[in-house]
Amino acid sequence: MREQMQRSIAALWDAALSLTTDDTPADRLAGLVAAVTEAEAQLAGLRLHLLHEAKLAATEAVIDEVRQSVRTTPAQATASLRLAQDLCDRFPLIGAALNDGSISLAQADAIVAGLRKLPGRLTRAELTRCEKEILQHVDTLGPSELRVLAARLVEIIDPDASDADDAKRLAREEAAAYRGRFLRIAPDYHGSMRITGQLPVADAALLSAQLDALMQDASTYTATGEAASRDARRADALVLLTQKAANTGTLPRHGGDRPQVHVTLDLDTLTTGLGRVGLIGADDVDGLPAGEVRRLACDAGIIPVVLGGPSRLLDVGRTYRTFTPGLRAALMQRDGGCAFPGCTATPASCEAHHIIPWWQGGDTQLGNGILLCPHHHRLVEPDPLQSEPSQWRVHLDPVTGLPWFTPPRHIDPARRPRQHRRFRPEQIRAGAPPCPDTSPPDTDPPNFPVTGPADHRPDLDDLIRRSADIWGDGT
Repeated sequence: MREQMQRSIAALWDAALSLTTDDTPADRLAGLVAAVTEAEAQLAGLRLHLLHEAKLAATEAVIDEVRQSVRTTPAQATASLRLAQDLCDRFPLIGAALNDGSISLAQADAIVAGLRKLPGRLTRAELTRCEKEILQHVDTLGPSELRVLAARLVEIIDPDASDADDAKRLAREEAAAYRGRFLRIAPDYHGSMRITGQLPVADAALLSAQLDALMQDASTYTATGEAASRDARRADALVLLTQKAANTGTLPRHGGDRPQVHVTLDLDTLTTGLGRVGLIGADDVDGLPAGEVRRLACDAGIIPVVLGGPSRLLDVGRTYRTFTPGLRAALMQRDGGCAFPGCTATPASCEAHHIIPWWQGGDTQLGNGILLCPHHHRLVEPDPLQSEPSQWRVHLDPVTGLPWFTPPRHIDPARRPRQHRRFRPEQIRAGAPPCPDTSPPDTDPPNFPVTGPADHRPDLDDLIRRSADIWGDGT
């Protein structure tokens, strides 16, 4: 068997070495990369299957060799053994997809991590349905998005019970996160101290808000000739935070105010204090218990972003030229960072962009706004001196209110709209089509309303005032 594998790998190497940069067609090179990727997934699936077989046969020597291997850490070895068991015993359809190369090991690991969070009351038939549902999206979603969608599949198969399940799960995770908190500072014996730790989501959100308030812009490092990464600037902010606390005994303020944590909650949660609360800008966080948000209110400013209907934002727009803090908070909740496909810029580093420019009569409201990093803001800003087909175009989906981008003709002659992968789970949960009309647009993008008519829209400020007895005033 080993000889067969070696021959197959040698054949792939021969094919790769026979290619030349100058005369190799792109489709041939892409085909070879795809073949290697598929083989890599199949080998990973085979390895996990063999590990499961070794565990069933109680072959402790094999298991011990995996745990002691210098090619992986003990934590990675333990995770592999657990994944092998889950793929074979609990989620066989995901295991089969990995074995035939339909999904990658990273995708399989993410899907299983999400499926593990589903309620224990689900039957085998319901779990199988969840597996089939998630496998329909492996060609369009990456590991992070698949994990989120898999964890929320109960909302599709049993929406009535999903809220109660969410509350129980969040309570368990909150208690486990508190028990598992730690902070470790140890020397690396090369002039530095290595800091590692783990905090509950609410506490980490407060720390992150404090650091964002102090983090310097990258341009401030130009004078020193240093191209400081975001991680390096955050490390400097942590040092500055400790210096301020030591020198003054007070914590920093952000923009003249206390650092703010943006949370999302639906109308029922706002008026009753019961339900799931989301954390803006943290795509990998599934939510916070309402009690944790009340505790956060004592330590940091909270901007509540109220959702109505099927997780749709209430329009809090005003007729100002610049976006108000409330509107920016709404954009942060909806877009979760730069909305341009593939961009990973965080909400704090983004700017609010008018889809229809203000100078063209575009309103400053949620239905005409989008969050973009400075680079992509410049990229999509309409240029009156260029033709429409030569520019990027943005519009909001009429079903979900989420942004889509139509590329210029020189990038895609067919001008097929594209969307950031982080929005795909919401598109799927809302039952919206995977892509809007792909024909090239000939008119200005519509200013899609995100909610109903203004006459029927609850006043956000009034809702917050009426809920003060439940949520407190943050003092």
